[in-house]
Amino acid sequence: MNHNNYNNKNNQISKSKNNIIFWPNDIKLTNASERYLILGYRIDQFTVVVIDIIVKEDYREISNKTDKDIFRNIEILTSINCKIRKCHQHSHNHLYEVQYDFVKNQPILNNNQTIIFFKPPNSSNLEYFSLDPIKINIFWNNNNQIGELIFRRPSTRKYADKLLKHFSDSDNDDDDNLSLIGENSREILRIINLTNYIRVRINANRFNRGNIFNTFNCCIPYYEVMFNLVAMFYYIFIQKTCYLLSSILTYPVLKLNFKYKVSNDGKSTDKNKTNISLSSLSFMIHQINFRAKQLYNLPLQFKKLRYSKLESEASIIKDAKFSPSEYIKFYNTVWLIMNDLLLGVVFTTILKNHHHTILRVFEKIVVEYHVLLSNTITWLMNSPAGFKLNNELASFMGQLILWVLDFWKQNILKFLISNSDDILITIEIFSQYFGLSIGISMILDLFNIFILSINGFYVASTRIYCWQLNILRSLFKLFYGKKYNVLRNRVDSKDYEFDQLMLGIIIFTILIYLLPTVFIFYLTFIIARLTILILNFTLKLLLISLNHLPIVAFLLKLKNQDRLPGGVVLDCEFYTDDYRITLHSKSLSICEIVTSHINSMLNFNKFNLNAQDTKSFVENLRADKINELYTIDDVVNNWDRISIVTIVKNVVIGEIIKDYDYKEMF
Repeated sequence: MNHNNYNNKNNQISKSKNNIIFWPNDIKLTNASERYLILGYRIDQFTVVVIDIIVKEDYREISNKTDKDIFRNIEILTSINCKIRKCHQHSHNHLYEVQYDFVKNQPILNNNQTIIFFKPPNSSNLEYFSLDPIKINIFWNNNNQIGELIFRRPSTRKYADKLLKHFSDSDNDDDDNLSLIGENSREILRIINLTNYIRVRINANRFNRGNIFNTFNCCIPYYEVMFNLVAMFYYIFIQKTCYLLSSILTYPVLKLNFKYKVSNDGKSTDKNKTNISLSSLSFMIHQINFRAKQLYNLPLQFKKLRYSKLESEASIIKDAKFSPSEYIKFYNTVWLIMNDLLLGVVFTTILKNHHHTILRVFEKIVVEYHVLLSNTITWLMNSPAGFKLNNELASFMGQLILWVLDFWKQNILKFLISNSDDILITIEIFSQYFGLSIGISMILDLFNIFILSINGFYVASTRIYCWQLNILRSLFKLFYGKKYNVLRNRVDSKDYEFDQLMLGIIIFTILIYLLPTVFIFYLTFIIARLTILILNFTLKLLLISLNHLPIVAFLLKLKNQDRLPGGVVLDCEFYTDDYRITLHSKSLSICEIVTSHINSMLNFNKFNLNAQDTKSFVENLRADKINELYTIDDVVNNWDRISIVTIVKNVVIGEIIKDYDYKEMF
């Protein structure tokens, strides 16, 4: 293959107004003496799309069977081994006989003709060409709309520009040709996407697969009866149960009516705090509620998938947007549920095989946890690492923490140790029958109970450290005659009396000397808090992977990339005496799949945040549009809590390090 001649060949192609012919690469003609007719669509006076080649003698029979309404624009473009005349709306009213190379299986072109080969996509298999990348959206809500996105999808204009460079020349006198091709690029792809569908409709006997409409209709009686019976059983015993269960779990048991200020597009607005339900109090209850929602929505997903073949091809005919998103969404949901159940069985087997070992390790961890905390606090009370701290303050804080730890050990840790066998058996049973996600949710709940004392110590030490920093900052302004104006939110000049300055100096000195002691305790619990965040984040990440991983999209990437169109590509291959231009569908890359999935997840998070103010799960499903108190910026800010920059900033200024709200956003 000679790539050095690319520019010369390309210039020769574009020196005049070229006739562009889109030719299916699966057409194979073997009988050189047979008379053939080439059928297709004439996009404009320079562009045609070939659909199929049929024997001339079969044309009359096929034309009588063809749906005139759907195929009213299809015509005989030219012929092979015969001549035929046909008038049509374009300027070329004489359809000449074309010469065909039966060795290469392609027509012999003139100097002003360019042929572009394409592989006809199987529309019934949800394959198609598209200038716009498909959106990977496996999440389910009432509108399933992708609203405002942080990661914007690439502009489709660049794909049209690439097509223009190949389809037309750059001379000024050919600007009309360039504009025509540019405007018709989507129409060209629409016709190409219909190639297999049209072939089946005009000549069902030529292909192995029959008319999808007839194939579907022939099995309607038995299929419909079985489907209706299964649907009725599912609706009565499963869907209604999920309906009732999710309504109970999402019903607000506590309403917090206080307001807080939020900046939205430069304006300050008041927002009510969300309601608190059972699903927001426990990871296990939240996971049960999520699974109930999945099972409740599954019939509607299947109903859409059931007609996906017909809907997809009908959408191409109507020139409407379509994508295999319902296919991906339904099978991704089923796959994740089955995968969760299978992993739950494996997880249960591991727990049962190592039941006594796990109990011993758990008891040892609980004891070591209490001993480590007690020894650390005792060490901080007695000049840690040789640093001289304030003995009275260190002793006061240390004894208070030790008293809480002793109370925690006598009431909580002892209860966990004495009931560890029952707890482990409960986790095994729930994991075996409800999946690995339930087991991880129960572990998360136990973990949060287990480290509740550390979280309390962290919040207390952080508040003390933050208050001390704020007081020192205010007193420092006092020394150079400044004062913070709360009403105007600014720093103003202020003249202080001598006794005010003296009192400020005394308080400032005391706080400065107490700051190292407070900081040491603060730093200790900062380390503990970060360790807890890492463990918490790991378990939540496992839950997100089990519930929301786009595994079907990744499998389609490996198995059938044509179902994940991300644009079109023109490949030009040069040989010693010839060249070949092929139109390919550019599939989504792994990075694009992940980016699109993140976009969908952010909108799913926004939907769930806004759905908290409604009374129940059922209202969320039936609502045409939920009042959007939260925006994408609020979702991003929620995720931004666990970013390294935010954590470092909060550590320095003494703010509490918060985790993202998993139960509220998922």
